[in-house]
Amino acid sequence: MIFLCINNHAPDSFMTKCQYPAGIVFAASTPAMKKILTLALLLCGIVAGAQDLEGTFTQAKTLKISGRVIKSEGTITYSAPDQLAMLYTKPDGDYFIIDGPYLRMDMRGVALDVNTENNKTVKAQRNAILYGIAGRYEEIAREMDADCTVSAGKDGGKHVVIKVRKALPKGYTGMELDYKKNGQLRRMVLEEFGDISTEYILTVN
Repeated sequence: MIFLCINNHAPDSFMTKCQYPAGIVFAASTPAMKKILTLALLLCGIVAGAQDLEGTFTQAKTLKISGRVIKSEGTITYSAPDQLAMLYTKPDGDYFIIDGPYLRMDMRGVALDVNTENNKTVKAQRNAILYGIAGRYEEIAREMDADCTVSAGKDGGKHVVIKVRKALPKGYTGMELDYKKNGQLRRMVLEEFGDISTEYILTVN
């Protein structure tokens, strides 16, 4: 078990304590320190093994009704089958992490820490992202009850379009996936209910 404590002279009423499934306990006296320690400890498990994908990404989230585009960027590390860390350098400090069944994120002030086994909607979103990276687009279509079209992409790669048959108020309504000839994902677009589209461009080391 790992125990980390910042400001260990503070009374319990000022301390924030968390217990994670791997037996990691930490205490932090401020929300900022909690965020830093959470991220550091999670990454210990994710980057310890061999990575199947490592590089950088750019993200463009488009709110189609207003035309507003929110741009972000950062680094990405993926280890099959279910370890993903997207660490943002813009905005700095944000993160999106999948650690087995757990999805943990802190993005532009929106924080989430969910065991996806207990949340069907978030589990579907988790699976769509992991399966998209792994090239398992047929499984995405099956889980989302969607149509899947595969066509020739750039330089001998594949272009995949997934569209759900019946859109729901929560979750993804469709995806676009572009793979290189070697099967590596280079572009992913997530379509959400409410005309929101998020495009990721990956540059792999």
